[in-house]
Parts: sequence; structure tokens; C-alpha cells
Amino acid sequence: MNRKAIVVAVIIAAMLIAGVAGSADTPANASYFEGVWSGTWDMGQSGQDVTITIGEKNQKGYHKITYDYGFVKSPTGGTIPPGSFVIYGREQDGVFITGWKDKGGAKRTVTLEKYKEDQVKAKFDIEGTITGGQRPYYNAILKRK
Repeated sequence: MNRKAIVVAVIIAAMLIAGVAGSADTPANASYFEGVWSGTWDMGQSGQDVTITIGEKNQKGYHKITYDYGFVKSPTGGTIPPGSFVIYGREQDGVFITGWKDKGGAKRTVTLEKYKEDQVKAKFDIEGTITGGQRPYYNAILKRK
């Protein structure tokens, strides 16, 4: 019995020394996606700058997100001024998902998937009625700031 306790204590000590059990800088439950991600949605002839700030996970398992977007020419010919809003999202099976409904009630979903170190593949899905010149989705590679 003592032999097993000693082996367990040695393993725990080795993990603490190696930093496997976590550190003060990176909490054990921190998500890879937490932080600030920035890039440009590929919208065909134009692009739209986007910055997504993902906060720590709350008690319900959701992350608070600030979604900032830049000025862009609308596919219908108008312009969309820059803006920002707050939403919530969650990590599921190694993918980060968030979404909202626009003023017209159409669902918008943003999905982030780890691509390279400090880069994610981002996809912006548009459900509902698509206007002329608009695509049902946009892609981007976002980089960690």
C-alpha cells in the first residue's frame, strides 16, 4: 500500500515540476480560443475587418464575446458603418461557436477552428433570405493579437 502512495506522490511531483498540471499564467480550464482574434472576412470584391474578443468561461460554460466589425460596402450597393456588440459563445468538440439574430430575425453563426499556432479558420454563416450579391457564408483566417 505504501509503495502505491509513493508512486502516486512521485508522479504528482513530476507533473508539478514539468508544469503539466497547469500554471498561474494559464488556468487549467482555459480555452485555446480565449483572447483577441483579428482578420478580414473574404466577401468577394471587398472585405470586412473583424476583431473577436473572447473572454473567460463563466459558470454556465459560456464565454462573453465582443464582436467588432469595420466599414464595408454592402452587396446591395449601400454601406455598412463599423460597429460592435456583445454576444456569448461556447467551445464544443474543439470548435468555438457563437451566433445571433440580426434585426430582421435572420440567424448569423460564427465558427472558429484551430488552424495553425495563433491562427484560426473562421466561418460566418448566414441563414435565411440572401440578398443579391450576398453569399451564404464568408471565410477568414484570424490571427491572435
